[in-house]
Amino acid sequence: GTWLAAFPSPLFVFVSFTLTAVFFLGFSRGGVGERARGTLVLLNVATALTFLCFFYALKLIEPAIVGAVEIGIGPVLAVLLTLMLTGARPSSTRIVVCVGILCGCGILAAAALQGSGFASFGLSAWFGLGASAAAGLGAVLITMASKALIGKGWQFGAVLAHRFYLILPISLALSVTTGVDGIEWSEGLSMSLVVVSIVGVLAPLYLLQIGIGKCDPYTVMVTMSALPVLTFAIEGFSPLYSWSWLTAFGLAVVTAFLMIDVVAKKS
Repeated sequence: GTWLAAFPSPLFVFVSFTLTAVFFLGFSRGGVGERARGTLVLLNVATALTFLCFFYALKLIEPAIVGAVEIGIGPVLAVLLTLMLTGARPSSTRIVVCVGILCGCGILAAAALQGSGFASFGLSAWFGLGASAAAGLGAVLITMASKALIGKGWQFGAVLAHRFYLILPISLALSVTTGVDGIEWSEGLSMSLVVVSIVGVLAPLYLLQIGIGKCDPYTVMVTMSALPVLTFAIEGFSPLYSWSWLTAFGLAVVTAFLMIDVVAKKS
């Protein structure tokens, strides 16, 4: 979030996902399973929705809130979508967890609307919260579509290589329309762009894809609950963000209920 504040997010999305797509196209060397056009379209739409909304939200509200709302709302959406698609009813524990997560997200929304830790508040904060929720929906759809493709014989690398057909042209178009003339390119900036793309996009996507192949969508979203906490801790080293007790409390509520679900599943 700190780095993106000074760099156009559409251009970063285009560059980072181009590098990721090229890498996995070469790495996968095929790996395509059964034909699944509809699932592949869903995966591409969900990918564009998730990452464009995610990086847009980072421009408006602090990263810890973005991550908590996106990841926190994910299990709730996963339960609802599973109920709609399969008719499987959630357990009482899972219902309690979902209600608790929604309460935590409400606290984080209040923190965002107060301009907690960042420059945005009011209408801009609402846009940021809406984008974070949309990213959460996209993340759940990505998990479901990816798992469906893996079930049809697609390898992890192939799924990653073929999920960027929509996000690349959209991010390129946004980069052209928003303008990139003000960027002062240098060797250091170019190297930083490559490093952040690898560490922040390529590597996490690959590790997440492995997790998707081995876990159900709800479990994937729950196990990502550490991300907002780590983000909030890292924010302390950035001069752009100030400490917010309301944000900390909201993160604690979301994380606590997610951990209750993890403990309940283990027992």
